[in-house]
Amino acid sequence: MIEVQNISKSFNGVEVLHNISAVFESGKTNLIIGQSGSGKTVLMKSIIALHRVDSGQILYDGRNVPDMRRKELKKLRREIGMLFQGSALFDSLTVGENVMYPLEMFSGKEKDEIIERAKFCLERVELTRAFDLYPSEISGGMQKRAAIARAIALNPKYLFCDEPNSGLDPKTSLVIDQLISEITREFNITTIVNTHDMNSVMEIGENIVFIYKGNKAWQGSKEQIYDADCQELNDFVFASDLFKKVKAVCK
Repeated sequence: MIEVQNISKSFNGVEVLHNISAVFESGKTNLIIGQSGSGKTVLMKSIIALHRVDSGQILYDGRNVPDMRRKELKKLRREIGMLFQGSALFDSLTVGENVMYPLEMFSGKEKDEIIERAKFCLERVELTRAFDLYPSEISGGMQKRAAIARAIALNPKYLFCDEPNSGLDPKTSLVIDQLISEITREFNITTIVNTHDMNSVMEIGENIVFIYKGNKAWQGSKEQIYDADCQELNDFVFASDLFKKVKAVCK
């Protein structure tokens, strides 16, 4: 579980996050949503200590990130998996080598153990046959699945996904959403997804934090969105005619 308590963050005197508190639960897909420029990306980067907050606490199962020294932060980051917006696979490495990379860097395992773990992770995302292929030889959706395999290679306790469906078609996006949700539940990971994709919100949003102009405007589940007493959230979620019709049906 990750908790943020009263965190604020400013850049050059301009406050981007204001006194935000939220709980991100283990074994659930926790989503951070909001318009572009709302502060959701700054919030995620603050949680993983890429930004140092001005005030407040960020607790990883009780461990406060702002109090950590470099050695403690390095240890914590070994418990974190990252799924980047553009997959961020190394073009010069095969898919298998990409998955093995963090294991070779941080695990201390023998070569045969590393290969076995990489194959297990690729099997979990149904990419066994891609082990010896290069990223340029597989589709965008397969690259994203390979990136998920790499993100879980070190068996992380915490998984961060930055716009995981960016650039993917709706059908492939659904596959990625379901895979993230399954892995989260299967390995009891605290997963935080930064997204503006409303299909993802309605598909896997078990715990949703809505950020509006640097403030936490609402928190709840996908089922609670339809009855949310938050005008800013309603304007964001039901901006399209499709979701307006869905809301009307659910009322």
